[in-house]
Amino acid sequence: MIPGKSEEEVLKFSQPRSNLRSNRAQFRPTAEQKELFMRAASLEGQTLSEFMRLAVEERARRVIADHERLVLNERARETFLSALVHPPKPNDRLQALADRYAREVKSRP
Repeated sequence: MIPGKSEEEVLKFSQPRSNLRSNRAQFRPTAEQKELFMRAASLEGQTLSEFMRLAVEERARRVIADHERLVLNERARETFLSALVHPPKPNDRLQALADRYAREVKSRP
């Protein structure tokens, strides 16, 4: 907390007024959770809102990264790399599709 300022005062002056209502996300922590969050925010020298925004943003980025990352075991990794280095030859159906694409799609200059 900033000495002499309430949480609402800090939040009020840290964001443009037009963003206060449209960008608000709320939840109701238990008393124990709020105490925990306030203690952590204080240790970091942050307001409660600032601490919570940063913590949620960090968690969101981790979740997105975890879902975008492809993790392969050794066998799958070797199979994938082998297919990149030695790609299979296209079958007749794929070759026909490539030929059709070349005829029908005009390249942009």
